[in-house]
Amino acid sequence: LKIYESTVPIGATPEYLAGHYMLQSAASMCPVMALDPQEGEKVLDMSAAPGGKTTYIAQLMKNTGVIIANDLKVERQKATVSNLHRLGVKNTITCCNDGKAFPKVMGNFDRILL
Repeated sequence: LKIYESTVPIGATPEYLAGHYMLQSAASMCPVMALDPQEGEKVLDMSAAPGGKTTYIAQLMKNTGVIIANDLKVERQKATVSNLHRLGVKNTITCCNDGKAFPKVMGNFDRILL
């Protein structure tokens, strides 16, 4: 759906605030479609903030499995956490690690989105 004009800011509608939709560009959707996450998998999103790709991954996985939503900057992860809560995502853990050090933190992922 593409909105060209609205009398109400589309990020402030009751539907948006209730988690019925997420604002994101095709550029955020295409990498997730290429990743093709499946139900029950363990997925790492290395650059998660502000959460558009992460929430789309959760939707495709039907809120099953585990998603690790990583972003280097703590302040950016606030938006990720907010979007995860607003959209009812329950299979995601957020963290803030340098991607170069991540193999020492955790491993054995089915898929990784860089």
